[in-house]
Amino acid sequence: MKKGTIILLVLASALLILGFIIPVTVEPSADTRIIVDHTKEVYSTPACFDQADLTNNLEETTLGHAEELAYASESDCTTSELQAEQKPFLLAIFK
Repeated sequence: MKKGTIILLVLASALLILGFIIPVTVEPSADTRIIVDHTKEVYSTPACFDQADLTNNLEETTLGHAEELAYASESDCTTSELQAEQKPFLLAIFK
């Protein structure tokens, strides 16, 4: 093997390892799917929908739209589902 190829492989390996080590904060996207209750002016994540106390005036939309409407989180469950989390850089790229 040539010296340049070996150096390139070592650098690529180091970058790959660092990508799995370096943590970054991942916030929920504005496109995150949620359910809004227009009567109570709250929103809920699909995972918390069954235990949420919502009316029949529902719409499936995005988190960004609910924030534009200034709706509040329906419960602690929804708040915890939408928490920012620490992930390795390479895994955060795919989120």
